[in-house]
Amino acid sequence: MTLKSLLATKNILVLLIICAFVVGVACGGAEEADEAPATEAPAAGGSGPAPTAAPGVTQAAQQAEATPTPVRAATPTPTPLAQATPTPIATAVVTFAGIGVQGGHARFLTTEYPELWDPHLMGTIVGLEGGSPLYNQVVEFNPVSPDIIIPDLSESWERSDDGVTYTFKIRQGGKWQDGEDITAEDVAFSINRMIEPGEPRPRVGLLRTSTDFAEVIDDYTVQVNLKFPSGSFLGFLAVDFMKVVPEHVVTSGVDINVHDNIVAGGPYRPVETVRGNFWRHEKNPDYFKEGRPFFDQITGHNITDPGTSVAAFRTGALDYTTPVVPISVEAIVALEEELSDSHKIFWQPMNTGLQMGFNVENPPWNDLRVIRGLRLATDQQEIWQAFGLGRYSYGSPFPPNSWYGHTTEELAQFPGFGGIPGSTRTKEQDIQDGIALLAEAGFDPPSTLADHPNCCDLLTGPFIWFPDMVQLWAAQMQRNLDLQIDIVSVDGPTAINAGAAGDYQILMTGYGFNIADPDDYVVNVYGPTSRNWTRWRDDAFLELLDQQSRELDTEKRKELLREMELMLLEPGGSPYVELQWFPSWYFVHNKVRTEAGEFVPAQSIQTVHKQEHLWFEE
Repeated sequence: MTLKSLLATKNILVLLIICAFVVGVACGGAEEADEAPATEAPAAGGSGPAPTAAPGVTQAAQQAEATPTPVRAATPTPTPLAQATPTPIATAVVTFAGIGVQGGHARFLTTEYPELWDPHLMGTIVGLEGGSPLYNQVVEFNPVSPDIIIPDLSESWERSDDGVTYTFKIRQGGKWQDGEDITAEDVAFSINRMIEPGEPRPRVGLLRTSTDFAEVIDDYTVQVNLKFPSGSFLGFLAVDFMKVVPEHVVTSGVDINVHDNIVAGGPYRPVETVRGNFWRHEKNPDYFKEGRPFFDQITGHNITDPGTSVAAFRTGALDYTTPVVPISVEAIVALEEELSDSHKIFWQPMNTGLQMGFNVENPPWNDLRVIRGLRLATDQQEIWQAFGLGRYSYGSPFPPNSWYGHTTEELAQFPGFGGIPGSTRTKEQDIQDGIALLAEAGFDPPSTLADHPNCCDLLTGPFIWFPDMVQLWAAQMQRNLDLQIDIVSVDGPTAINAGAAGDYQILMTGYGFNIADPDDYVVNVYGPTSRNWTRWRDDAFLELLDQQSRELDTEKRKELLREMELMLLEPGGSPYVELQWFPSWYFVHNKVRTEAGEFVPAQSIQTVHKQEHLWFEE
């Protein structure tokens, strides 16, 4: 594939943000981070009387991020999405009773068919799109103010003065599909199941680092005991994977990972599904939130072809998308212009990082000078110009311009970013420094690296623009180092399993965070979890990682995190070649409405998937 065709590429394959089984040591499992660390407190939500906030509990500090300015063509300088510093926000009361229009059948585009239906086993958004509407969390991100945490199954909560105990009051009136009450037993059982040692918990394992155990106080009161005061606990608990499942069903031996065995308690109930094609849910008539959901039915259509997806919107066969779909940015921006009278794109914050990962358990990658050499030879400006119409940002260890990551202007001063606007270095200087590092490591000229038995097969799955990205990166290695990279394309499950097993040499990978907190993204990409497929470990880095996780003061935490990113940016640091950061988006028909008026995008691809807050208004 030529660079010209890369720059003009329209057909992007299906997105599946990679996640393996995470056995948590420091946030046990998942993907995502880029917002404010938080001290949390209840915000009222749902229908009926507003719960009273507990005295002395501080509202969760969440990071708000600005909507990007549309960019229609590549510009001389990048325009990464703005990200604000963390600020406390007021408790919000949300009630949906009497709001909205009842009825209708919502049809939306999804990525792929959800092979998993047990939310505690899910590792990707593919499962969430189908599974989230069937269950509730204890708390959730407010769907119309998605930087605020509000009750879901709970009606209120209190945090102890020492910050290590949360007590949740559970709503009464909730029922499972089989008629059994939803009680504190289900909540405590589910939380303990999420952190169960030795079990695959790709996303819910995020709670493992901070959470010790949950216990029942009475029929509608649950106490969650933490290992230490955690600024990220409540945010993780609000992620859509953290579902409460029916204790009586699971303990009886019924496999809720089988579609026909699902006993739902959420806004929707399962109706039918055809593997690889669609799934359909219907409104739960016994839902405990008065007035919700609004749709009679929702159907997720698993269309993997970009052209077919675009055509379905043109003909009115689809009403909206989830935030991960097989349509390129170039194609969706063009479609928005074509359908400007009826449709709109809603952009999320910058929330997904792409990396080229290396198996550091084996030579030559256990010598980080080799990886550093390849990173210096990577042309960040060329990658930025090739993908995203100027909406994406440069590859960096932490989310650029986030409250804890370096700014784009700061990154421009580091080796590896030569040639980007504001850099005092040329790309040629970077390349020559990379060649010198490879020579120090014994590869002179760099082309001799290809003779090593563990180099240079690059494994990639068919996710988003991975196939095009690896083509461009391999072309850069050939041009800048005379290094031959052999691309090995496999299906999604093969790529994920290879990463989890360490059965690869170089792997194109990516991680989209659940919450904008370093306890998510940094822990899982660079930390001691099994999601860090490079197997890289640095004791000094891990010590700082643990310190920042336990630090509730935002400024002190930021200092620690900035020091950690410097360790990754400077020579001898990262086990990755970080390639790109990007936001996801939704494409929505104007008739889709919310309490806020028009559609409101969630802050990450892993939140606000229940769809109980949407309605049609023609």
